[in-house]
Amino acid sequence: MSVKEVLKGKMEQHIREMVSTNPMIGQLNTQFTNWLLGSGLTGAEIIKMIDTNMDAVIQPLELSQALEKTTGTQPPGWVINGLMSVLDMDKDGNVTVADLHTYFETIGLPSGIEEVPAEPEPEPEEDEFDTLSQELEEEARKQAEEIIRQQEAEKQRLIEEQQAKEAAELEAAELARREEEAAKSKPEPILLEEDGTVLGHERFIQQLGDMKLSSERRNAIAHSPTQSCEIQIISVEKTLSGKGSMKDGVTVVGKLRGEQDIEIELRLPSDAVDQAMSFKPNHVIEAEAQVSDWNAGRRRAVLDATKFDYL
Repeated sequence: MSVKEVLKGKMEQHIREMVSTNPMIGQLNTQFTNWLLGSGLTGAEIIKMIDTNMDAVIQPLELSQALEKTTGTQPPGWVINGLMSVLDMDKDGNVTVADLHTYFETIGLPSGIEEVPAEPEPEPEEDEFDTLSQELEEEARKQAEEIIRQQEAEKQRLIEEQQAKEAAELEAAELARREEEAAKSKPEPILLEEDGTVLGHERFIQQLGDMKLSSERRNAIAHSPTQSCEIQIISVEKTLSGKGSMKDGVTVVGKLRGEQDIEIELRLPSDAVDQAMSFKPNHVIEAEAQVSDWNAGRRRAVLDATKFDYL
């Protein structure tokens, strides 16, 4: 059995143990896996996005910023802590890039790293002790190279941190300038049909999907009216990010009734958690809701319900 297979088995056992002691970890692991597989990114691209200071150690803040950057909302602290505990395979309080690679192997995410073909295995030696000694020396060499790489990364950390800070300041200034220019020429979102009636959720969501700029989409969402809709339930999940009454609530993933091509996420408030746990797939929810966000990874509109009835 190869070292990669051993580490993969260890990660699978670790996740099973975490889920058996805390079912909520199972939900977080499932949603994190769905996000990774649905992002369209390779393991190497995701690691580059998360490990911003390239020190081979994943900090909670780095993971939080990566999720916020891709989803548009900042996840709660308990979500980040839960994900860090899932990734911390050896439970030493640190999550490394190696841990992430093992996790990606476990869930079947392509690494994006071209593997060098393995050297043909030498013919077995008559002296088994010599063979074992060579394997141990090779493993020790690899560990020493990894330690040296981490030490070199640490030496450059302060320089890179300063460079990153300066670059971020320049980027923020440039982004502010572009957004200001875009705001001056930004058209008002179309909220009415040609006959003067309010644009329904179906047409509004189709418009959001056709928009190219996130700033244009955010401007349209800010003007979204509250309207009634019917959603056919696909699944019920714990809300990873939400504000106000939606914080710590539940999210119903479903389709607009009569529009099977339009998937949405309907967030319900925290006081609806117990009731939502009894919802069944293919049943229908009638709700008064407003489009409040856009899930870029899944290309789904996110709606917040002010009132709802389970039919």
